Amino acid sequence: MSKTYGYLAIVRSLQLAMEFRQLKYFVRIVELGSVSRAAADLYTAQPALSQQIAKLEDELKVKLLARSARGVVATEAGEVFYRHARAMLRQAELMKSEVQHAGEHPQGIVSVGLPTSAATILAPRLFAEAARQYPDIQLQITESLSGHLQELVVNGRIEMSLLFERVDGAGVVRETRLGTHLEVLPLLTESLILLSCEQPGDALPEEVSIAEAAKRPLILPGKSNITRQIIDEAFEAAGERPLVRAELDSLATIRAVVASGVGSTILSPSIPGGTTGLTVQRIAGAALQRRLSLCTFDIMPLSSAARRIMELIRETALALIAEGAWPGASRIE
Repeated sequence: MSKTYGYLAIVRSLQLAMEFRQLKYFVRIVELGSVSRAAADLYTAQPALSQQIAKLEDELKVKLLARSARGVVATEAGEVFYRHARAMLRQAELMKSEVQHAGEHPQGIVSVGLPTSAATILAPRLFAEAARQYPDIQLQITESLSGHLQELVVNGRIEMSLLFERVDGAGVVRETRLGTHLEVLPLLTESLILLSCEQPGDALPEEVSIAEAAKRPLILPGKSNITRQIIDEAFEAAGERPLVRAELDSLATIRAVVASGVGSTILSPSIPGGTTGLTVQRIAGAALQRRLSLCTFDIMPLSSAARRIMELIRETALALIAEGAWPGASRIE
């Protein structure tokens, strides 16, 4: 290797290091919502951090960050840059890890998002199977509402997530609520049912009309919840309005309140705690179904470990359905 070639290689290496450092700085500022907190987290002087972001904005000829009441936030252009920056940093990490561990068993941390009801059914078996089949993979599970998990996937905070969508009576998604840049693998559909406090001597019909359900005081998730949106749309399509007594975003708390006799709810049978002690009734004439899909960010590359976990999630979910261990769920053929 000539001295000139060696010198150019060093210069190019330094340029790449600087570019990735800028990406890392920007990503951390967006995630922490503060330049000063990012500087402390990265052990970097705040002026140096601000200078690097200014260079980025100057090179791109666009404003990436703006100040708000919540601190420093990404502009619309900054949000786009953030997603790509996360993907580039992730690609660099994967390249290093997979080159170093080529030929070995899959290993590393795999981050997965699970909606609460799905986590209740899926997580125990998933953890057990992952430990048995892939002992060198560490699962990192984030349990939250489907809408929040979607945001985490699209922003590259987690590698994959199970997400809910509304489907019609035939199990068809008429209008997807999932945003762009998502690879979607449909797994199953779940039916939503009317759940009430079980009273001694009750002889309630197995099915009620949506008009009858509209007369019940309901304890439901908040309006940002996809399940609540499915419920509201089903009632609206039938020309009915649900009688909402309270809104709660904790499924376990909803179940506890319903079990106390305060009201009924409309959820899937996979609700945390199950349906024991509750009266279960189908609601006729309403498209009360949701589809559960496994989603990944199409810009973000997946490690071999993540790909193995994706397949394991699919296999585990379908096995639970086949065993009758996922109540109210049907596999998508």
